[in-house]
Amino acid sequence: MKELEDAEDEFALARLVEAVENQIADGHPREAGLVMMALLSAGETRQDALAQMAEVLAAQIADAMENDRPFDINAYARGLLALSTRDDSEGA
Repeated sequence: MKELEDAEDEFALARLVEAVENQIADGHPREAGLVMMALLSAGETRQDALAQMAEVLAAQIADAMENDRPFDINAYARGLLALSTRDDSEGA
């Protein structure tokens, strides 16, 4: 059972990372590309940056589902920007 859960988690993470990569490529939301550049400039690997951004996306999706409301792109963008702000303050 644990192996199945792990496989499902890996699949979900891969789809979330794919979604973030598509957002960066499409330029929507624009914060996705900006945050990726900021995280890379702060020394994060691309894979780690994508994983962090995917976690923000997952949290926003979960929030929308739990509260039975539409996905809030503005809250998602703020969550992404918080990643780059957090890294800036940690690096100082």
